[in-house]
Amino acid sequence: MELKEKTILVAWDFSNVAEYALQHAIRFAEKIEARVILLNIVDDGKEIESASSQLTIVVEDAQKKYNFKPDFLVKEGSIFTTIKEVANELESLFVFMGTHGIKGLQKITGSWALKVIEGSKMPFIVVQRPPKDEHFENIVCPIDYKKEDKQKVVWAVYLNKYFKSKISLFVQKSNDANLKKQIHSNVVFIKSVLDQNKIEYETIESVDKKDFSDQVIEYAETINANAILITTSRKLDIADYMFGATEQKIIANKPCISVITVFPREGKLQGFN
Repeated sequence: MELKEKTILVAWDFSNVAEYALQHAIRFAEKIEARVILLNIVDDGKEIESASSQLTIVVEDAQKKYNFKPDFLVKEGSIFTTIKEVANELESLFVFMGTHGIKGLQKITGSWALKVIEGSKMPFIVVQRPPKDEHFENIVCPIDYKKEDKQKVVWAVYLNKYFKSKISLFVQKSNDANLKKQIHSNVVFIKSVLDQNKIEYETIESVDKKDFSDQVIEYAETINANAILITTSRKLDIADYMFGATEQKIIANKPCISVITVFPREGKLQGFN
């Protein structure tokens, strides 16, 4: 269902990557006619007044530099829960976040980005660098064996609505009969949705013996992709946070390609009007 008021949230911690996230968010907001809200999380409520004063300056500066005036909020809480809570309350369409931006928020390293994203009802767009001339025209969509992988196609359709995105379906290769069957099912489903919406796409198959996430990143860099669209795993354990799940590897990719992360929901897919 299309949201009545489009709102984009930016996780803000006064860092360079937070500024990059704001730059990306403004470009996105101008395209889809949305408001942008900077969200700063503090550990102690006593810090709210000081943070608000600093954000007032940030907003004024943004208006001068980008000719766009964002709003801001300061909340006491934890980055692991409060960002998602505020995004839900505002019915935000997307949350933009710098991969290293969470480091300054509560001294958490970038490898914990997945924990911030986990359970979110709306996609996070994670960035590592300032925007170039891209406007999500070229998106890589990895497809593996997980059933929930189908869910990201809804967002591919949404992005295409505004950016006329071409979708590159990068399909995992497997010799396992069961995995191969599930991968095929995901491909057929996603292609059918793209066909129904008359969206241009191409299909590329990975190499069996190489790490799939590495191949996704390499391919995305080769075609100068603007973003990689992934579905995160529904269940992540402490090892994923400590040592990096496959999704984390893509999120922290060395070419600094933006990553659109969709946390899978239970139940049927919902589209946009």
